[in-house]
Amino acid sequence: MRISLLVVPSMMVLLACGSDADPPHDQATSSATGAGGSGGGASTSVSTSASTSATSGGVGGAGGAGGAGGSVETGGGGGAGGSGGEDLLAAADSIDGFRWEIPCDQDPGNSDECATSTRVDEQRTFGGSPDTLYHVTVRLRGVVEPETYRGGTPDGMHFRVGGSPDNPTYNVYSISVSDPAEVYYLNDSPTVGHDTFIIDHTKTIPVRGGATVSFLGEDPNNISIANFKHLVVEGVPPAPEPFIGQFIQLDVQSVEKAEP
Repeated sequence: MRISLLVVPSMMVLLACGSDADPPHDQATSSATGAGGSGGGASTSVSTSASTSATSGGVGGAGGAGGAGGSVETGGGGGAGGSGGEDLLAAADSIDGFRWEIPCDQDPGNSDECATSTRVDEQRTFGGSPDTLYHVTVRLRGVVEPETYRGGTPDGMHFRVGGSPDNPTYNVYSISVSDPAEVYYLNDSPTVGHDTFIIDHTKTIPVRGGATVSFLGEDPNNISIANFKHLVVEGVPPAPEPFIGQFIQLDVQSVEKAEP
């Protein structure tokens, strides 16, 4: 009996020692794993949780995986931004800088008219996608003579949408778009006469990708009103010299996609 009494307390002491040492170790491991799991499952908005998990030890590396998931979402957003950054101006490269020029065959000096043998009749294909309608803002500057037009709709001074020329002896200047089909006249006037004037139009014109844009400048009787007032359009060649005859220059200002 004495032997038994001596053995039992010894075993109890050993068990008690084992019981005190193991639980704290297990709890620490469990705590680290739980933190790592939380970080790993976190979305991009919880990147700080992943960083906290990483400081707990190797298991926190799982939290890093959660951060990687965030990178994927961020990358996706960047892709959308890239699409939105499309260079829309490039669609209008074919028409940007176009010039109508109807020069006098000879310098008329101070005479108010001159003979002309030049006719502008050119077509350009607009860029972009045929599935997209673009709003193209253009600036049109030059020196022209007046022409009367019938039909259509006046849109500010000297600009008319639609209609047709109404006088067979004065110059016609126009832009035509095949889709959506429309014609725009650039020297509209209530009357004709021996006069020239500067135009400066800034207009927005709808053009579908792949449409044909036509430019017409013609003098039906081959006698133009000369630039006898020696008008100069500032910032447009041949400024600071006057153009000997009549001209218009088109400069694209902006291109936007039309709202669906």
